[in-house]
Amino acid sequence: MTIILLKKISLLTILLMPFNALAIDYIQIDSLGKTYFGSNLLFESPINPELEAYLELGDSLSEKIVTISSKYKQKYRLSIQLETSMSISAEGPHLDLTNWKHCTTNWIPAEAMSQSTFKLPNFDTTHTDCFPEVTGEEIKAEVLKQGGQHWVDVLEEEGLPEGYSPTSISLSIVRIKIEKQVNSHWEKVTIINVSIPMGC
Repeated sequence: MTIILLKKISLLTILLMPFNALAIDYIQIDSLGKTYFGSNLLFESPINPELEAYLELGDSLSEKIVTISSKYKQKYRLSIQLETSMSISAEGPHLDLTNWKHCTTNWIPAEAMSQSTFKLPNFDTTHTDCFPEVTGEEIKAEVLKQGGQHWVDVLEEEGLPEGYSPTSISLSIVRIKIEKQVNSHWEKVTIINVSIPMGC
């Protein structure tokens, strides 16, 4: 009886899932067989409206290939959004202010290699110089809030080499939006939020 009940719940769960979640077998982000440092990303069905992933230190999504494997013949399009954040570094350890201010780009179309395969753009040539202007006092207040007095001391360059700047702005999140064509309009399938290691 218990087994039958579990099967009914499982079937009900499947029936309640959006069609998008079940139409795609998997989404893979890799380097199309090229030598590349770092692991590939794989998301298998059911595909949720929001997905989360984390890159390894030193890895990058720049110019990687996104493959969408679907049960049905479907036309997709893909776009990305880059987000940068501020980091405070003590020549190794760092405090990343990822919950504070950001530079967030508009959605940038990816190159379509087929109806279901896309090449991500070169991030080095993508404009991300839009971090909002902030004062030293605003930075200090946020650093104190998130990291405490120790990081305020780092921010004020106590004990650091002359000329060393403890603040930097770098990529913190890459968002990958996948949409499918439905008649004459585009419908969102999922957004993959990929967190990027900062401060190193």
